[in-house]
Amino acid sequence: MNYRNILTVSLALAFLSCSSSEKTEKVASETSTEWELQVLDSIQVDYMGNISTGDFREGMGLLYDYTANTVIKIDYEGKVLSTKAFPKDGPNSISFISTVKIDPTSNPYIGNHGGPYYELNEDLSVKREIQMPFAAPVHGGLMDAKSFEFWQDKIILYYTGRDEVGPFTENYLRDYFLLEMLNPATGESSPLIRTPETSKFSTGLLYERPSISFTTIENDLLLYFNNEPKVHRFDLLDSGRHIETIDLNPTKFIEAPELKDKYENYNYEKLVEGNIFGVFANQKHLVVHYSEGISEDVFGSQNFTFPEDFPRLAELNQSYFKVYDTEKGWSNEIPISKKVKQIFAIENPTEPFYALRNDDYIGEEQDYLTFYKLQLVQK
Repeated sequence: MNYRNILTVSLALAFLSCSSSEKTEKVASETSTEWELQVLDSIQVDYMGNISTGDFREGMGLLYDYTANTVIKIDYEGKVLSTKAFPKDGPNSISFISTVKIDPTSNPYIGNHGGPYYELNEDLSVKREIQMPFAAPVHGGLMDAKSFEFWQDKIILYYTGRDEVGPFTENYLRDYFLLEMLNPATGESSPLIRTPETSKFSTGLLYERPSISFTTIENDLLLYFNNEPKVHRFDLLDSGRHIETIDLNPTKFIEAPELKDKYENYNYEKLVEGNIFGVFANQKHLVVHYSEGISEDVFGSQNFTFPEDFPRLAELNQSYFKVYDTEKGWSNEIPISKKVKQIFAIENPTEPFYALRNDDYIGEEQDYLTFYKLQLVQK
């Protein structure tokens, strides 16, 4: 065999070896249940304020500064596209905003759990007001920003008050519908979703009152109570029929025991419950963002004084991601750095997303906001 033939064979073998190695690594990654969180980049937003909630979708971010009562629209490079400050009192006032959402056609919406809701123009001025057909009761129940979604031509939302029923109604979680499906064109709304029997809140026993949140993926609705490590799936095409309950199976998720009566409190008095901050999904994966909580033993040994010691609580309470694959089940628990303050949205579990940086933890005073660009990557 001459030199040229030897070189050709060697190169071919090397190529096949590399291809085989790359194929093996790809197959290993596809079959692995191990994931990690990677920091890809960061963006700076030329705005400084106290951001309480937000949403990201199709190249646009929408943020709410609760101190200035201001909505900020940015792009994925961090450029401020527009801002709008709303009066807190008087004519045309809008305050206590808890809902900030971008619909599938990039239209922004804001509102609070007592209504009304507002669709905004491109410059964030009010385009239209969306009223519910009945008033919400005044209540102090826990709320969550992730309780407003679009499905077909309807809006699904957590909104109480039908038949004057609210979170303080006896056996509310056991006996009544939890959500409303609003037709914004007609103003008509119909009740939707009951607590499934797989949840402790279906028993009628007393537990710490949860916040109720959900997300949608095509024709499924994924509902979760913040202080219960489960995700409940419902079929929107079948009148909200319960399909399944997926247990989070965390290593640690503190839950307060059954309460003796409605006046007893555990959370932030004897312990800190685990908390589901968000569930984000596509057809193949769902991602759960949660904290493990602080046990009664640890809480009791710390001699906390509030509100001064809230930073100490955050230091002791570790947050994680877990990824659920519809074929392989749950991933490992993926720790989230304390440098991450808030995660408002994950458009797709396998694509990059943005998280607000915790400048207080880092110890840096800035005159701008910083968002990390993160991605969950299968090992």
